[in-house]
Amino acid sequence: MKEINSKLLIRYDDFIDSKECQQFISIFNQSHPRWFRNTFVLSYDGKEILKKLHNYFNFFNFEEMNHLIGSNMEIVLWPTNSWMGPHQDAGDKLSFIIYLNDNYEGGETIVDGIEIKPKVGRLIIFSNGFYLHEVKKITKGKRYTLIAWYS
Repeated sequence: MKEINSKLLIRYDDFIDSKECQQFISIFNQSHPRWFRNTFVLSYDGKEILKKLHNYFNFFNFEEMNHLIGSNMEIVLWPTNSWMGPHQDAGDKLSFIIYLNDNYEGGETIVDGIEIKPKVGRLIIFSNGFYLHEVKKITKGKRYTLIAWYS
């Protein structure tokens, strides 16, 4: 497996289309997510997403890591007034976020001082163990994301 640059940050628009995003939201809404911090999370085994990630970004074998450590992918609902303060994920090398909706206010992701605005289908990949990152407070509506992280 190739070594990952510890300072990786990628933004890729329209990684998945709005129909796929809506399907993830429907899966979430028809399930029984668990409460975690100030969000609701649903574990998801997204092999099709991992395959697509690997095809687009072959610097990291997402499928192999998923096989080695198990699925750590989640669909996350961030309700109004939820947020996550600045932090680094010690021991992690890589994380990704796919925004499933953008019909809410707030909820921007900040990575190393760079503000990334939510957009349906937008993917960001970054070195979550290196970069300080946060989620700004959702001030109106619900924010849905598909996330995963790898050590």
